[in-house]
Amino acid sequence: MRRSVERSPARGTSPDNSLVDIRQGTTADAAAVAALHTRSWQTAYTGILPDGYLNGSLADRQADLWRDRLAGGGAGHLLIADAGEGVAGFAYLVPQEDRVLLDNLHVEPGLKRSGIGGALLRHALDRAGTRELYLEVLKRNTTAIAFYERHGGTRAREFVERFPEGFEVDVLEYYWSGIRSDTVPRRSSHAS
Repeated sequence: MRRSVERSPARGTSPDNSLVDIRQGTTADAAAVAALHTRSWQTAYTGILPDGYLNGSLADRQADLWRDRLAGGGAGHLLIADAGEGVAGFAYLVPQEDRVLLDNLHVEPGLKRSGIGGALLRHALDRAGTRELYLEVLKRNTTAIAFYERHGGTRAREFVERFPEGFEVDVLEYYWSGIRSDTVPRRSSHAS
């Protein structure tokens, strides 16, 4: 059963200005989320992560990740942006003791700058409640960084992440603290 979570003006729009529903993800979404996650990484991280990593077994790793996450009944929350023709975007939140990790926020590459990312971010802020929401982003992913800064994110720290495959990337942490979702900018010519 699909339940629309976002029925307010905060709802995102797709390029044809149709409304996008934000709903809770289920185990039935695992394959679609894994495929979108793979496409998003292959698009956004080309030239940032090694080609062999992006074009090797990434799809299999993402399929395993999402099958395990959604079947495991863990503390994470999957939000799905549904434009009526399947998964248009998703966000995955991991509650922690005093803050919430926005571990993933991805939009179908052809639907970026349509308001879907902003709608997912507003829902993530709502889900975090009074706790700080934070995420980690690759330093060279300047498009995502610009999106987070446009939407009120504050840069907190920089560190190096080492992948098991033997490469390293510079990572930035951004956070939202004390920000209500209704203060995050809505879609405009400059929003995502």
